[in-house]
Amino acid sequence: MQNKSVLGRAISLSLLVMASPSVFAADTSVGTAGSGAGAIDLDRVEVRPQLESQTRAVDLKRSSDAIEDAVSSDAMGVYPDKNVAESLQRLPGVSVTRDQGEGRFVVIRGLDANLNSVSVDGIAIGTPEDSSRAAPLDVIPSDSTERLRVVKSPTPDMPGDAIGGAILVESASAFDRDGRSLRGKIEASHQQLSGETSPKAAFNYSEVFADTFGVALGVNYQKRSFESDNTEVEYGAFEGGADDDLFANSLQRRKYEIERKRIGANLNLDWHPDEDNRYYLRTLYSQFDDAETRQRTIFDFGDEGITALGGNQYRVDDLAADSIQKRMRYRTKKENTFAASVGGENRLSGAVVDYKVGYTRTEERVNDEMEARFEYAGDDLSATVDQNSRVPRIALSDAGWMDNGSYDFDRMVLSPKRVDDKEHSAQVNLRFDGDNASYKFGVLGRWRDRDVDTNERELRVGPDIALSDWTTGTPEHRGGTLGQGMSSDAMRRYWAQFGGQYSARPQDAGGNALTSLEEDYTAREDIFASYAMGTWDIGALRIIGGVRVENTQFSATGNSVDVASNGRTYTVTPLTVSRSYTNVLPGLHLRYDAGDAWVLRAAANKTVSRPSFGDIAPRIGLSRGDEEVRIGNPQLDPYESKNIDLSIEKYIGTTGILSLGLFHKAIDGYIVNTVSTTDPAYPDFKVTRAINGNKATVKGAEFNWQQQLAFLPAGWDGLLVGASGTWLDTDFDPGLAGRERDDFMLPRASKHVYTAHIGYEKAGFSTRVAAVYRSEYLDTLGDSAAYDIYVAPNTQLDVSLDYKITANVSVYLEAQNLLDKPLELYQGTRSRTLQMEEYGRTYALGLKVAL
Repeated sequence: MQNKSVLGRAISLSLLVMASPSVFAADTSVGTAGSGAGAIDLDRVEVRPQLESQTRAVDLKRSSDAIEDAVSSDAMGVYPDKNVAESLQRLPGVSVTRDQGEGRFVVIRGLDANLNSVSVDGIAIGTPEDSSRAAPLDVIPSDSTERLRVVKSPTPDMPGDAIGGAILVESASAFDRDGRSLRGKIEASHQQLSGETSPKAAFNYSEVFADTFGVALGVNYQKRSFESDNTEVEYGAFEGGADDDLFANSLQRRKYEIERKRIGANLNLDWHPDEDNRYYLRTLYSQFDDAETRQRTIFDFGDEGITALGGNQYRVDDLAADSIQKRMRYRTKKENTFAASVGGENRLSGAVVDYKVGYTRTEERVNDEMEARFEYAGDDLSATVDQNSRVPRIALSDAGWMDNGSYDFDRMVLSPKRVDDKEHSAQVNLRFDGDNASYKFGVLGRWRDRDVDTNERELRVGPDIALSDWTTGTPEHRGGTLGQGMSSDAMRRYWAQFGGQYSARPQDAGGNALTSLEEDYTAREDIFASYAMGTWDIGALRIIGGVRVENTQFSATGNSVDVASNGRTYTVTPLTVSRSYTNVLPGLHLRYDAGDAWVLRAAANKTVSRPSFGDIAPRIGLSRGDEEVRIGNPQLDPYESKNIDLSIEKYIGTTGILSLGLFHKAIDGYIVNTVSTTDPAYPDFKVTRAINGNKATVKGAEFNWQQQLAFLPAGWDGLLVGASGTWLDTDFDPGLAGRERDDFMLPRASKHVYTAHIGYEKAGFSTRVAAVYRSEYLDTLGDSAAYDIYVAPNTQLDVSLDYKITANVSVYLEAQNLLDKPLELYQGTRSRTLQMEEYGRTYALGLKVAL
C-alpha cells in the first residue's frame, strides 16, 4: 500500500502541474528592480529529457534519405522507456508482442517479427530462438544504446532482408557528447503481484582526448523478481452437444515466479586523426538470465459425460480422478549477445571509402529444465462449469484434490536445450561525389552458422515421489486456487540426490527419440550482396535509385526419426540439404523539400525475407502409432515483397512534426504451416509442413504528431503532446482445405495501433503520461473459424516523473501498466477466453547523477 500512496501523490503532483503550469512560469532569477549591476542572477535548474529526446529523433527523421522513424536518448543518455522493444512501440506503425508482460518482439506495420532485420552498430545479429529468425529485443538493455532507428523502406545500400523493416540499434560514441561525461543511475522497482522490490544500476563514461581520440563505455545491471497469474482454457465440441456449443474441456491454472537478470556492457573507441580519416571499434555485450518456476493444476474434463444445463452452464459426471494433474517446472534460461565491429572511413581524392568487419554471437543455454508431473489418486468426481465469465468458473464435488498428499507420481520430463548462432561479416562501400550527384557501390559478405540441440525426454521408471514432501503454502492466484503449493527448491534437491535412479519405459523410447532428435539441426547460410546506387539533386528534389543483388547459399543437416507403432523401436537417418538462390532488389526513392518545413517522400522497392530456420531445416518426425508426421521443407522460397511508400511531413520548429504516410506491400510466397491428411507419401497420416502460400497484401496509413506547445503563455509553454495512429488492411490465403471461402488477416497484424502522450517540463520538473493501444490480432489458424486463436486488444498506460534536485542530481518515479491490463487470448469469439495472464502494476523509484 505504501507504493500506491507514493504513486497517488506523484500522479496528483503531475496533474496539478498540468492543470496549473503557472506554478513554474516565474523566472528563477532573483534581483531588485532598478538595481542594475547589483542584481544577482541565479542559475536556472533545467531538466528537459523529453524535449531533448524528441529533438534528436526529429532530426534523425528529417535528415534521412530513407523512410524511417527513430527513438533517441536525451543529452544524458536516458530513454523515456526502459526496454528497447517498448521504446520502439511508441513509433507509428510499431507494436510489440510480450513475454511475461515485457515487450520482446517488435512488429512493424503488422508483419511478423520474423520478417524484420536487426543490427547493432551496422552488424546483423542472430537470435537465440531455436526455429525463428525473430530477434528478441528485451535481451539488449536500453542503457547500452544511444539511438534506435526503424527503417521502413531501405535504400539499395542497405541489406534487403527487411519486408517488415530494419531495426538499427546504435551505441554511443564519445563524439556524441561534449567533453567528459559521467552518468550513473540506481533504481528500485516494486511489482504489485509479487510484492518484491528489485534493483537496477547503470554507469556510463565518455571522453574525447586531444579532440581526436574518443572513449565511451557503459555497464548496467538489472535484477527483477516478479510473478504472474495465468489461466488457460481449451474449448471443443462434446458428445451430444450442438455443433456451435463449445465446452471448456480443459482448464489450467498456472503460477509463475520469475527472476530475470540483465547485464550489459559496451566499449566504443573512435580515432579521428584529421578531417579526412576516421577509425572506430564498437563492442556490445548483453546477458539475459531468466529463472522461472511454474506451478500448474490441470483439470481435463474431456468430451464425454457432459450435460449442457443451459445458460452456458455444464455438468460433468464420472470425472476420472487422474483427469486432475499437478505439475512443477523449473528452468533457468541464459541468453547472451555479443557484437563487435571495426572499421573506418577515408576521404580520398575524388572518392570516399568506408569499410567494416564484424562478428556477432548469440547463444541460449537451458541446462536444467525439469518438470515433475503428478496425478490425483482420490475417488472419481463430478464437476460443474460456468462459462458466463471471461474465464470459466468450476466447482468440484470433492475438495480432496487440493491436498498434495492425494497425488501419485507420474513422470519427470527433462528438457535441456542449446542454441548457437554466429556470424562473420565484411563490407566495403565506395562513393564518388559530384556537384549535384553522387554514385555509390558496395559489397557485403555474411557467413552465418547455427547449431540447435534439443534433448527432451520423459522418465517414468523410478522410486515413487511423495508430493506432500514438497508442499508449501497455497499460492495466491487471481483465477482461482491451485491447491497446496509446491517447492521447486525441494524438487531440485530431490533430483540432485535421486535423479540417477530414473529411466524411461521401453514403450517411451521412440517418443523420447522424437523429442530429442527431430528438432536438432546445424545450418550454414552465406549471403553475398552487391549494389550500385546513384543520388541526384535537382533543385529541391533528391532522387535515389539503384539495384541490390543478394545471393544466398544455404546448407543444413538434420534427422529423420521413424518411430514404430509400439513406440519401442525407432530408426534415425541423417538428412543433408543444400541450395542456392539469388534475389534482385531494385529501389527508387524520392525526397522533395517543398519549403516552409514541408518534406514529401516516395519510395518503390523490392525487399526479401528468408524462411525461418526451423521451417527449412531438413527433418522428418514420423510417429506411426499416432499416425502423425512433421516435415521440414528445405525447398521453401524466400518471401518477396513489392513495396510502395508515400509520406508528407511538416516539421514544426526544431522539436515537432506532423506526418502522414501511406504504404502498400504485395508479398509473394507468404509461408504458412499446413496440416494435410491427403499426402500420397503418407496415406491416412496427419502431415504438418510449411509451404509457400499465395500472395499476401498489406495496405495501411500512418499518422504522427508531436510538438512542444511553446506558443502558449508562460507556464503553459512547457507542455509536450503527441499522438500517432496506424490503420492496416491485410489479406492472405493460407491455402487451408475447407476454408477457401474464409477471409484471413495476417497473423500478428493489428488493424489499429494508437499511441498518445502528454508531458510537461519546466524548471527542474518533468512528467509524462503515455498510452499505447493495439487492437486484436490473429495468432494461430485452426481447422475452422471457431478454433482460430486471437490476442485480445490491449492498452498500456505508463506515468513518469523526474525532478532535478541540483544541476547534477535528479530523482525519478515511474509507474508501468497502471491499468493492470492482462495478456488475453481467445478462441473464435471474445467470450471464449483461451488464456488470461495477469501481471499487476510495477513502480520504480530512482536516482540519476550526471557530471
